[in-house]
Amino acid sequence: MNLTLRQLRAFAAVAETGSFTAAAQQLHLTQSALSVLVRELEREMGVQLLDRHTRRVQLSEAGREFLPSVHRLLGDLAGAVAGVTDLRDKKKGLLRLAAPQLMACTLMPRVIALYREAFPDVDVRLADTLPEHLLAGVTAGDVELAVGQDVAIDGAVERRTLFRDRHWLICPPGHAFAKRRKVRWHELGPYTFIAPTRDFRQRVLPELAPAERELMLRPGTQEVSYMTTALGMVASGLGLTVCPTYSAPLVRAHGLQMVRLESPDFHREVCIYSAARRTLSPAAASFVEILERHARTQPKAG
Repeated sequence: MNLTLRQLRAFAAVAETGSFTAAAQQLHLTQSALSVLVRELEREMGVQLLDRHTRRVQLSEAGREFLPSVHRLLGDLAGAVAGVTDLRDKKKGLLRLAAPQLMACTLMPRVIALYREAFPDVDVRLADTLPEHLLAGVTAGDVELAVGQDVAIDGAVERRTLFRDRHWLICPPGHAFAKRRKVRWHELGPYTFIAPTRDFRQRVLPELAPAERELMLRPGTQEVSYMTTALGMVASGLGLTVCPTYSAPLVRAHGLQMVRLESPDFHREVCIYSAARRTLSPAAASFVEILERHARTQPKAG
């Protein structure tokens, strides 16, 4: 049996109006086109659904039995279409995101606030995580998007670059470097260096000359898991650290200074990650648009 939505709507309209003429006007069809649809439906069903008289149209016994089911079917379809339309228009929905702890407390809250201002009925939930666990939620399907610094991916994940960010030296306001316009890596030698994440030294070592590389590998170098820990230690005078540009609000909250660190410059890409070969939901796609728009408005890390 091959019933069509147009046939069902035509039958329901005739049943409700009691007239082919009125039903045709309601559906914006010619009367002949409407009659064809109803006859096709009756042929597919194998029964007569309407008793046609000169001045009126009435439901047959089979038509009376069939009509409630048609109403339920059309109502369920209308509800389903409305639900998908709401998702398309971001009138409802749930968006799950993941970001490393530093980005989750600096960049992401500002972007989420912009997104909620535009789409207040979408529920946005942010999971903060260790950088090495960033992609686990994407591959497991627990989050739709992850935002963080560049990490290795496989065929299950897609990556797009959001922006390229430099790392800055972080020191207390009373430090000798605080009033400097720039500092070179080799000048960090006399000070305790606090590596802000577990993988930081492995990331930066290929960028450094042999002398600076020895600085990173010496026993006195501290290594912590979270940037907030590194900033707290710097604020207490326990050493110096580095951090990306987007962490500036957190650096200021600790009362610390950001100084350009160069020779060499150390940059990392911030990327958006999603499941490969999977279309983003309307909520996720619009979040990416707002995230990219926000990134374009930020000061460039030169």
